[in-house]
Amino acid sequence: MKAVIFDIEQGQNEIVLNEVQAKQLDLGLMDRVRLLLRRKETNAIVDHCEQCVKYGEIGLFTEVAKALGAKKGDRISVDLAKRPESLDFIRKKLDGGILKESEIKAIISDLLAEKLSQAELASFITAVHIAGLNTDETVALTKAMISSGEQLNFKGKVVVSEHSIGGVAGDRVSMLIVPIIASLGILIPKTCSRAISSAAGTADVMEVLCPVSMSIEKVAKVVQKTNGCLVWGGALNMASADDKLIRIRNPLRLDPKPLLLSSILAKKKAEGAKYVLIDLPVGRGAKLADVKMAEDLGKDFAVLGHFLGLKVESTITDGSEPLIETIGPVLEAKTVLETLSNQYDHGLLEKACLMSGIIISMVKGVSKEEGYKIAKQQVSSGKALAKFREIIAAQGGNGNVKPEDLKPGKFKFVFKSNHDGKVEHIDNRAISRICRALGAPQDKRAGMLILVTKGEHVEIGEPLFEIYSESRDKLDYAVEQLEAVEVIEIERIILDIV
Repeated sequence: MKAVIFDIEQGQNEIVLNEVQAKQLDLGLMDRVRLLLRRKETNAIVDHCEQCVKYGEIGLFTEVAKALGAKKGDRISVDLAKRPESLDFIRKKLDGGILKESEIKAIISDLLAEKLSQAELASFITAVHIAGLNTDETVALTKAMISSGEQLNFKGKVVVSEHSIGGVAGDRVSMLIVPIIASLGILIPKTCSRAISSAAGTADVMEVLCPVSMSIEKVAKVVQKTNGCLVWGGALNMASADDKLIRIRNPLRLDPKPLLLSSILAKKKAEGAKYVLIDLPVGRGAKLADVKMAEDLGKDFAVLGHFLGLKVESTITDGSEPLIETIGPVLEAKTVLETLSNQYDHGLLEKACLMSGIIISMVKGVSKEEGYKIAKQQVSSGKALAKFREIIAAQGGNGNVKPEDLKPGKFKFVFKSNHDGKVEHIDNRAISRICRALGAPQDKRAGMLILVTKGEHVEIGEPLFEIYSESRDKLDYAVEQLEAVEVIEIERIILDIV
């Protein structure tokens, strides 16, 4: 068939056939076909249309065209593909069965080969959400994910990593931990995520200062030169099966514990880490509601880490409110620079030094208190800042960037209190919703500056926060959204008068 290229990403390998011809070939919707072009082949899922492709043509979406190296007009061979055996294993898990290691490997293998549709993968995720995975299954899944991509290997070197399960606005602790640890000669190749529903992920903030998308070879060179990095994990082919599952999980808002455990530790193992610290924020608006949930999850991380040859510890921290008052890529990057420059002492610095102290104790065998003192000294002496600038330069940025160089969007709105009272709560989720409306994280200058703290008394008309955007329309839209959400909750003595 003659190739027609659609410059559209489907999120899976999919082709379009003329409806009449598809019926003649007995190829129904969602059937699988094997495509061959020269020496390249791939599997794809069939879709139909009446007019978008003609009889004798085959419409290729971006993923398929790239897999085949196809161009418009190429002649593509099309054969019926066999039904993946892994579908039986997905059904087995839906029925509550226990999967063998070989069966889990088959599911991941077929996922990588694009033999499973999004609906079928969603069924697997749902099955895990409902039936769970036992320890053996979780270990098998994690190992399969690790094998699904490339891995960093620093032979003879001590490698550490840290990860937060997220959910806290302004939690840029990784951007302090990496230079603190790297400045001590310990390797910490940190892969970061971009924001999914929040104002900014660590990768979005680091991108303000330098490129974060690079090859695994480039990452290795940066780490060998500086002992650390802060790069976007999505640009690397590390535990790639996990990235495909995440794309299905996110719209469903499903985060089954076995997939969460496998997702995080597969990538830590792929980074080459031996020592791993996991941060588990808890509290109102956080992913974990209480300390008990966090303790159970921390134990699960430790057990899975043991089977993978990792030493894993977890911190349980307060995730009920933002860690800093500056939210959004540029504003958060500015605060990180100010903190490492000893211009700004707050909860972010304290948390980073405490977590760094735990990592230091894991590696060097000192007490956590001694580790904390070492971490604090690396910041106060300026060594952590010097290392951070070195990492920025090695990743292709301006290592001499100054905090005052980083300015928020030109359009601004000040939100003022409608009544007197005490600040009772500052809501992470509401902050994320407003900042997304402002254009963050794509608009690096979009964000929010919080002007009050929890427990502070405010008067009517007093400014509570400022919002910024590079777009007047987006600023106006965010102001409209403020009518539907309460970013800062004020405790009132008199609730109403009747």
